[in-house]
Amino acid sequence: MRNKRKPNIWYIHPYAGGPGVGRYSRPYFLAQHWIELGLRATVFSASFHHLLDRPQNDGAKIIGGVPYEFVKGRNYAGNGLGRLLNMMQFSWNFFRNSSEYASRYGKPDVIIASSPHPYSFLAARSVAKKYGAKIFFEVRDLWPLSLVELGGVSANHPVITFTEWVEKFAYKYSDRVVSLLPLTAPHMIDRGLAVERWAYVPNGIDRQESQHASEVHPIIPLAKEWRKNGSTIFIYAGALGRPNHVDSLVKAMSILKSQAGNSIKTIIVGKGEVESDLKKLVLELGLDADVRIFGQIPKAQIVELLGEVDAGFISLRPEPIFRFGISPNKLFDYMLAALPVVFAVHAGNDPVREADCGYSVAPGDAEAVALAMRNIASLSKAQRREMGNRGRSYVLKNHDYAALAASYVKLFEPS
Repeated sequence: MRNKRKPNIWYIHPYAGGPGVGRYSRPYFLAQHWIELGLRATVFSASFHHLLDRPQNDGAKIIGGVPYEFVKGRNYAGNGLGRLLNMMQFSWNFFRNSSEYASRYGKPDVIIASSPHPYSFLAARSVAKKYGAKIFFEVRDLWPLSLVELGGVSANHPVITFTEWVEKFAYKYSDRVVSLLPLTAPHMIDRGLAVERWAYVPNGIDRQESQHASEVHPIIPLAKEWRKNGSTIFIYAGALGRPNHVDSLVKAMSILKSQAGNSIKTIIVGKGEVESDLKKLVLELGLDADVRIFGQIPKAQIVELLGEVDAGFISLRPEPIFRFGISPNKLFDYMLAALPVVFAVHAGNDPVREADCGYSVAPGDAEAVALAMRNIASLSKAQRREMGNRGRSYVLKNHDYAALAASYVKLFEPS
């Protein structure tokens, strides 16, 4: 690198968010900590994507002390052609405007091309070659495998064929491949990656993240009232899609309601295509006094809400792709809040079991979910606090963004 002490990092993530901007904050927190360590860092994101709170104007913006460049990307809805064109436009505009970006932010020493989709790697590598920079490929989702196994796209589809070529190209020509999932090395090595270039840097938490919302959401007084009345409150905070199996939580509540003396309540927060179905299910099962479903709310209010509940719930529909492990932000948020967790996921890794901070059950099994919820509810407050604190200690040790950023810096050094 031209400057070993203060390398200049361009972090290319087409779906990046940050405080007051969007939900996916990994790029923000890593860049923030790199800057604190004396490095230079800029986050490049699309001006429109589905994880933004609102579309952004093209161009430069400072977010929480971190330089962002919002690159033109067309509006879209859903997962069709419009989203694909957004990906292509983002990559092309980043490549086309790279000289302007170098004048604005300085020539890069390291360019990180981060998925979810791998297409921006092609533009990022060309720009890296132009400036003699290292090129990293950061993988959150295994494309095209996830499109085939989760999305049901035919393995013979032209988009899959092209994406597989991009994937192998990235494995071959990256200086480093950084995986957010712990068990991807064999898959990547089988597709041409040299084992010494694989690294694992998972999703994380930031212990300094604000816990003070600007407004009190109506859900907060509800949680306080339930707790005052002696209820044990579970929360699900995340996407309400078919893969998330949140219906098993509602069905578990129906099982619990039939049991004498039950005082368990549930709050569901999020948005997705099954939100209306879940609300109908709550009414059909007569659970409207025990289960409340709210739409998506700001992250600061989520953090505040996690301080008013007793336990968290996370579930995923069983899929072969999860054999490579998972790195879910919502789980780490629960752990940071010292909440015991019901983990209804079958994956290659199990952070809840590793941390001993809750119960792991079969996904979609409402009876097993209900039993786990009842077990947590039967614990004393001190026992629940001890269980939750084990999760908090685990996540601070293994997923603190300050430590993850520092471990990432080591990867920038010559191998």
